[in-house]
Amino acid sequence: MMGLLDDLKNDGNFLHSRRGICSVCTFLESLNKEETLAFKERLEDKNTSSSALSKVLKNNGHNIQEGTLARHRRGICLNGSKG
Repeated sequence: MMGLLDDLKNDGNFLHSRRGICSVCTFLESLNKEETLAFKERLEDKNTSSSALSKVLKNNGHNIQEGTLARHRRGICLNGSKG
């Protein structure tokens, strides 16, 4: 009988479906200079929540989730940087 430790060590128990790059980083690369500056200002603004920023992006056709933005802001996104 396998235990918790065995299950946690078994890669077969976990899906590896995450993309290799951060969608916020990819989004930043698609913006023009003015949009990039405005977006980065909002990312760095501690009064702008990731939830509100995600809503604005979704309203403009960019499906970037709140959690993805939060990870990017903390520098723990898939690219490991804040853009």
